[in-house]
Amino acid sequence: MQEIVVSATGFEQTQRRAPVTISRISRQELSLAPIRSFSEAIQDLTGVDIDGTDARSNKTGNRTVSLRGLPSEYTLILIDGRRQNVPGTVAPNAFNDSGAAFFPPLAAIERIEVIRGPMSTLYGSDALGGVVNIITRRPGDGWEGEVALDGTLQTDSDFGNSGTAELWMNGPLVPGVLSLQLQGRLFERDETTAQFPGQDTSIDRQRTMGQLPTRGSIHTGGAQLAWTLAPGHELRGGVDLTRQSYDNTFGQLGQINRAAEPGTSAFPDRLQGYDQELGFNREQLYLMHQSQVGPGVWQSSLSRNTTETTGRTIPAGAATEESGRRGLPRTLESRTLSLDTRFVTFIGANTLSIGGEFLDASLTDGIPNRTFESTQVGLFAENEWRATDRLFLTGGVRMDRHSGFGSQLSPRAYLVYEASDVWTVRGGVAQGYRAPALEQLEDGIIGFGNNGRDPLFGNPDLRPELSTNWEAGILMDRGAGLQGSATLFRTNLTDRIERPVAATGGETANIGEALLQGLEFWIDSRFAQDWRLRMDYTFTHSEVTTGAAAGLVEGDPLFGVPSHMLNARLGWQVSPSFEARLGGQYRSSRHRPASFHEPHLGGSAQGAYEALGNFEGYGLMDLGASWRMNSRITVNAAIQNLLDQSFIDYRPYPLRNNPDVTAFSNVYNNILEPRRLSLSVRAGF
Repeated sequence: MQEIVVSATGFEQTQRRAPVTISRISRQELSLAPIRSFSEAIQDLTGVDIDGTDARSNKTGNRTVSLRGLPSEYTLILIDGRRQNVPGTVAPNAFNDSGAAFFPPLAAIERIEVIRGPMSTLYGSDALGGVVNIITRRPGDGWEGEVALDGTLQTDSDFGNSGTAELWMNGPLVPGVLSLQLQGRLFERDETTAQFPGQDTSIDRQRTMGQLPTRGSIHTGGAQLAWTLAPGHELRGGVDLTRQSYDNTFGQLGQINRAAEPGTSAFPDRLQGYDQELGFNREQLYLMHQSQVGPGVWQSSLSRNTTETTGRTIPAGAATEESGRRGLPRTLESRTLSLDTRFVTFIGANTLSIGGEFLDASLTDGIPNRTFESTQVGLFAENEWRATDRLFLTGGVRMDRHSGFGSQLSPRAYLVYEASDVWTVRGGVAQGYRAPALEQLEDGIIGFGNNGRDPLFGNPDLRPELSTNWEAGILMDRGAGLQGSATLFRTNLTDRIERPVAATGGETANIGEALLQGLEFWIDSRFAQDWRLRMDYTFTHSEVTTGAAAGLVEGDPLFGVPSHMLNARLGWQVSPSFEARLGGQYRSSRHRPASFHEPHLGGSAQGAYEALGNFEGYGLMDLGASWRMNSRITVNAAIQNLLDQSFIDYRPYPLRNNPDVTAFSNVYNNILEPRRLSLSVRAGF
């Protein structure tokens, strides 16, 4: 049975015929290991990296998604086709990984689809690198539900344990007419107290600025009503709420507005921009409609998304109208109203999709003490022509009108040819774009970096970043026994939004071009009756071709992603109710930019690249098993980081601008957790 996807075109089609490079993860696969963010759910897919670009990434421990060498801000996140990305920087200073925790409980997810490559023709801005679409379970005919408990126990007591509880239930209130769905998720993580050189060993908690996970909690809840208006006509409405909280009592994530150690006197002008607890919250209200209209399907969604960051304060360096506001809470709130509609119809050998999107966004920031606003309207049309029973040609174009930078055109063309029942050849070209962050298009100070000391400036002359992507690949499908694919891709990125070398303060500009290209390969084989092997490999090469930026010169890799990534997983179906798994991953070394600095030391602590070179690569293994006790209860267990690879390896180096001072830097770009045991129980009812 061929797998079905919807994200590639907006309508259901087999994965083999989809005019994109797309992967999907089923609900069963998602349940095998503890997952704290949707990025962890897709980390083993081809072309996906979640380690971040350097030690300033993944501050909350949720980890960001990189697709084909482009970081998370180039990836559009959808839930049931609804946009989740925030147009403005509501979590500044590299806390954007908090967005990866805004996702439904695993029990509520039917599957996740991941598209690699630009999809701006259908989805507009942010889909320059790819799309992640989280598709939730649909209402059933009777009441059903699932409860799940999982925990992770560290073998090293310096790292914090964590646990999750989930609930999902769905059923009819009026059979055949009205149904209700409820969901909830609670996640708790203990603090990590590991030590490393360059820190004050006289205290237990280190000011690591996010390099080590701090104590945190994530609470998610939601409800949805589904109303069948008539056969073929459905209306769904709901609300999703998420509250994240992270301990910053000792300045672990950012320097707080007092002396770090309890019991000492406070310093009135030590106002670095952080309070003792950071929070990242989201509230989403939505209404979705689907109707059979003549020979086609009409789908619409209306959503209001409110996202806020709490626990930030006005730093001492802020140029405010009233100096008395310094040290007070800093408002950071984004509001997005999104209306999306599309009509898909079947006309002879053609499948035509037409639609539009309206996006009204605002960002309120307490530093400039103002609200930034933008509106955007997009219209698109795309057609799939079945030239023969085996040849499919897809072409489309989208026009967006943005209040900040004007119009943007995004075309794409793709060919899929089923050469035989086994082999499929496909390839195409697409253009994508990423709009500047909402506040980047404004004049004046828009924020602060370097612990509140360095002002960041907007630029109303910014243009969107553009990309042109070519890809060509071949897909093999011999049914359940053997499947595989190989894809070559090349992306030209222009009008990069960067900080020029000679920039005043933190002003950004469109300053050049970059090239990303590579190979993606995967194979999935059931080589014996009870054995299954899946392997994937990704090669990525990127370089700045024109336009030097702060910390980057021509010839440098554009972003710090590994050139080589390898994932492998071997499964053994020991019995109908018991399965064992052995997995491994390899990540090669990645670029350490010349501007890299230790997060806890600030921007002046540079020079690690000259002394230590690139971040080192690594390999990991894990061992797991699943036991289906009966038709309703499943127990999963896994030992992650089986060989107990340590990611704390700090080495000394002289500061570039002050060689008499010694600093310490990790040879790894992130501190990953040591060996740990994960256990979970999932029960359906």
